[in-house]
Amino acid sequence: MDPAGHEGITGITFDSDGHRLVGVAYLARGDEPKPTALLLHGCPGLEKNLDLAVVLRDRGWNAVVFHYRGCWGSAGRYDLRTIGRDVRAAVDHLQAGGCPGVDPARIAVVGHSLGGWAAILAAAADERLRAVVTCGAPAGLGAMEISAGALDREFIRFLATTPAEFLSQRDEVGTRPGPLDVVASISPRPLLVIHGSDDEWVRADQGRRLYQQAKEPRRYVEIDGANHAFAWHRAVLREQISGWLAETDALGGTQ
Repeated sequence: MDPAGHEGITGITFDSDGHRLVGVAYLARGDEPKPTALLLHGCPGLEKNLDLAVVLRDRGWNAVVFHYRGCWGSAGRYDLRTIGRDVRAAVDHLQAGGCPGVDPARIAVVGHSLGGWAAILAAAADERLRAVVTCGAPAGLGAMEISAGALDREFIRFLATTPAEFLSQRDEVGTRPGPLDVVASISPRPLLVIHGSDDEWVRADQGRRLYQQAKEPRRYVEIDGANHAFAWHRAVLREQISGWLAETDALGGTQ
């Protein structure tokens, strides 16, 4: 066991609107408070970016991955409309000392796909999130089109919801302010937007639009040839994110 009293990884649970959400915390060595990245996966979240969590841990950051209600063992019905409340509950948990060694003033959020959508909305509403990274994030959900077969194959079979519920949630969320409407309000906190040039689910122009609408400090990285999961470009993705987080922390971006 590490001298800090932990083994570098631990399960976590916390409450969101009466639902028990579950996740994993990757804890860096040492007992001093550390910067912590909250990793938000997509829908349903086949790629959970656990490789990134390990790299961040090796570089002195904690990394926390949790699952929204109604997916991957978290209680409740899956609901696009309540993901923001689940993210806020996760931040509350970290700020309240729910994980050892978290500096509550240095929490960043890293969102992939739908998680990137959620990260922007969450950071716009919550200044406790001191730096923001999106990977393959959509600028909005209202225009999302998907066939019935793909809906079941790619989403519903992994979630506690029905096709009708999911589509109704998507349509309602599409009427609300989206990332393009609020991304500018993240400033003066730093924002990194990453997209794959060959993203088959969320076109790269979505990432460019988010970047263009944002204010400084901001950075846009388009990884040539990368798909939505960055499946063949994981090393590049990990280096971009971990390097940028270290840079912003050193400059005071997550203070």
